[in-house]
Amino acid sequence: MKSSVIILTAYPISSHHLIDIKKKLGHDFDRITLAELGQYGGIRLLKMLRSIRHSTLLLPIEDESSAVLLPIVKLVAGFTSAKSINVVHPGWELKPVTTVSIIWDIFRLCFASLASMMSAILSLIELNQLLIKPRIGFSLIEKKKGILYLKTNLWFGVKAGGSVGHIAGVVNAFQHKGIPVTFVSAEHPAMVDSKVEVRKIQAPRTFGTPYELNNYRFQRRFAHEANQFIVEKKYSFIYQRLSAANYLGVKLSRDAQLPLIVEYNCSEVWASKNWGKAMRFHSLAAKAEEVMLRHAHLVVTISEVLKDELIARGIDRSRIVCYPNCIDPELFHPQRFTQAERDALRRRYGILPPATVVGFIGTFGQWHGAEVLARAIALLHSQDGEWLSRYKVHFLLVGDGLRMQQVRNIIRQSGVDAICTFTGLVPQEQAALHLSAADILASPHVHNSDGSRFFGSPTKLFEYMAMEKGIIASNLDQIGEVLSPGVDARDLPDELPGENSQQLAVLCEPGNVEDLVKGLKFLVERCDWRMRLARNARFRALEKYTWHHHVEAILQCL
Repeated sequence: MKSSVIILTAYPISSHHLIDIKKKLGHDFDRITLAELGQYGGIRLLKMLRSIRHSTLLLPIEDESSAVLLPIVKLVAGFTSAKSINVVHPGWELKPVTTVSIIWDIFRLCFASLASMMSAILSLIELNQLLIKPRIGFSLIEKKKGILYLKTNLWFGVKAGGSVGHIAGVVNAFQHKGIPVTFVSAEHPAMVDSKVEVRKIQAPRTFGTPYELNNYRFQRRFAHEANQFIVEKKYSFIYQRLSAANYLGVKLSRDAQLPLIVEYNCSEVWASKNWGKAMRFHSLAAKAEEVMLRHAHLVVTISEVLKDELIARGIDRSRIVCYPNCIDPELFHPQRFTQAERDALRRRYGILPPATVVGFIGTFGQWHGAEVLARAIALLHSQDGEWLSRYKVHFLLVGDGLRMQQVRNIIRQSGVDAICTFTGLVPQEQAALHLSAADILASPHVHNSDGSRFFGSPTKLFEYMAMEKGIIASNLDQIGEVLSPGVDARDLPDELPGENSQQLAVLCEPGNVEDLVKGLKFLVERCDWRMRLARNARFRALEKYTWHHHVEAILQCL
């Protein structure tokens, strides 16, 4: 039966907040996000919104930082057929959404949209000038002066996913090496060392449309305040994590005559087009990205595929540092949690001993292959349900994202709900405990849909290795390289692992459900191999893939 209540949010919210809402309501509810609605357009979107006929529509705000998106959420909610609409502030303070408030939000939205458009026009003029200007020179770097770290994207809501771990890992590693970091962002960072100086830039109170143009408007405020930081305190260099529709690092670098390091995890304009919704002003964002890469004195990237792409785009090899994503070996440590803590987490999700738990963690994006894992679970159930029962196999799927609904549909239609637990979104600081509660960890990544090479360096892969768990993963570009030598899912050994066995994981063909099933069964049944692979993977992670190694590669190049 369809619930009478639906919640609408800008982004997925945490599992804890969803549980709190359910407790307050006393019953279940439906939910949808603006990110999901963004897949529709025009008439389809309007029809989708009008089909929402629930008696109550709730707009929960998990933290005050996400309140800046409320006018847009309220406006979208106004197009639904819901009988009542209420904003839910922290502490369960309900505030009805009235027609007058929506009209006022429309005025605010129009003003913000106009301001964003004007900022975009000014940026276009500035970008055209920067494209023909040479990169600035600089004198010898004095590393001890410190780093101005810029996180410029407008990112609100619960902090979860590999990017959170990456940001904290790099910042903390610089700080631990005795290089002081000033972290500048629109929100307080997650998991960053308390010794790091954090400066917060106030985001716009209301966002305009198209959403991407808010970045240019925010950049102008960011530039003004960040220039003041530079005047107050001298820095060795500026470090910016590349974000869509932003070239702030170049502006500050030229104004202060400081070297610029740009972290390049992928082309943001490519990702928007292929993994989400293409930007309305695609060429403008592409110019901002090109300016960042041209004017950077050093470009840090995470895979050889991305390095090759940068070289093809005209970036000299001498300006590129390539090192994979990494882990904090203390945060992701197999002995960090007791058996009692692991059992308690399992009980929280209704997983009782002596279950064999297969875990997956991710933001359920197009590249994660969560649907492949769901189809493998369905195939196991249809072909060998008795085997699943005998080994008491349970699947723990951690996270949320655009492909979550498809994964849920596969699981529900296959009748395997009883052996699958969806935790929802959990904060990044809780990721290690969830991985610790599993016996086997899956990384079923798939090829890029446009046929291009897989360029990723999945942070979860290194977290899996560090937690000393049996891993099954796709033999896909860097994933296969990092986990080499591996056990081929098509040629699984019958003998015991030797004392000198060097294999790190079971590797299968990307997208091949049968391979994944074979590998899963092998790891479940063969505890001897599982333990050997896990120990080898942990050793390799400590040997090569800590944030200390990553940052050391950057400093050596400097």
